Amino acid sequence: MLLSALLSCGHVPVTETPRVLVFTKTAGWRHESLPTTIAALQRLGEKEGIAVDATEDATEFNTANLARYRAVVFASTTGDVLDDAQQAAMETFVRNGGGFMGIHAAADTEYEWPWYGELVGARFESHPPGLQDSPVRFEAGHALPGADDWQVRDELYNYRSNPRAHV
Repeated sequence: MLLSALLSCGHVPVTETPRVLVFTKTAGWRHESLPTTIAALQRLGEKEGIAVDATEDATEFNTANLARYRAVVFASTTGDVLDDAQQAAMETFVRNGGGFMGIHAAADTEYEWPWYGELVGARFESHPPGLQDSPVRFEAGHALPGADDWQVRDELYNYRSNPRAHV
């Protein structure tokens, strides 16, 4: 369902097997969970009939290659990971209807690229050490059954600005 929802905004003809590109390049902190993240997305894709490719190779961000995909996932990317030409290809991809999903540290990526900052909605500032317990709160009308007391234990982020008005 997660990947299918992401693909609803894609631009590849529906007669082709939908493909998602998972990008995991890091130029800063590298999360140990990256292999698990890729495997989980590939399992989800398999269940939904979606091909999931993973790469750390930024040269794959060119117009011809990105045209193969319905969506791009930045999974715990950090730092400056794309050059100017690669950034332009990514912008064109999204402006032409390609989907985007940022997971976790995607907000800790490309601080000098204003367009990307608008895409992710807010920039990473910091996080407390370790994992924190937190309730999950849903917008009115969007709660899942039985989710009134849903708790998560995760590395929770502080952002440089409140993303509420932008996402």
